[in-house]
Amino acid sequence: MAAVNEERMRATEQLQRELAALTATVEHPNGTCMVTASPKGEIKALHLHPSLLKQGAQAVGQVVTETVQLATNSAVQISFNKMALALGDGMAIDVESIAGDSPFRSTWNPVVAPKPPAEQAPPERRQRAPRVEDTDDDAFFENPSWLR
Repeated sequence: MAAVNEERMRATEQLQRELAALTATVEHPNGTCMVTASPKGEIKALHLHPSLLKQGAQAVGQVVTETVQLATNSAVQISFNKMALALGDGMAIDVESIAGDSPFRSTWNPVVAPKPPAEQAPPERRQRAPRVEDTDDDAFFENPSWLR
C-alpha cells in the first residue's frame, strides 16, 4: 500500500511539473499573428506578420487578443487532456465539474476566420446574333487542306 501511495505521489509531482511548463502555440486563422501562451494566459512568445501592422492599432489589438485567447484555451485544453491521461477519465470529469468545461468543449474555435466575399454572379451572357447563311461560294474554304 505504501508503494502505491508513493508511486501516486511521484506521478502527481510529475504531472504538476508538466502542467507548470505547459504552453501552446497557436496561429490566428488569418495567419497574421502567432502566440505561445500558458494555461494561465501568460504570453511566452508573440509574432506579428508585417501586414498586420499596416492595418492599424485597433486591428493589431483585436488579432493579438483573439490569438492569445486561442493559445490560452489550447494550453488549458492540453492540460485537461494530460490530467485525464494521468488521473483517468473519471477524475478528469470531476475536475471539469469543479473548474467548468474545458475550453474546446464549451466553444469550438471561438475566433472565426473572416468569410471570403460572396462570389459574384457571372455576367449575363449576351445572345449571339443569329447565324447568317453565307451564300458566297468562296473557293478558299472549299479546300479542307487550306484550313490547317
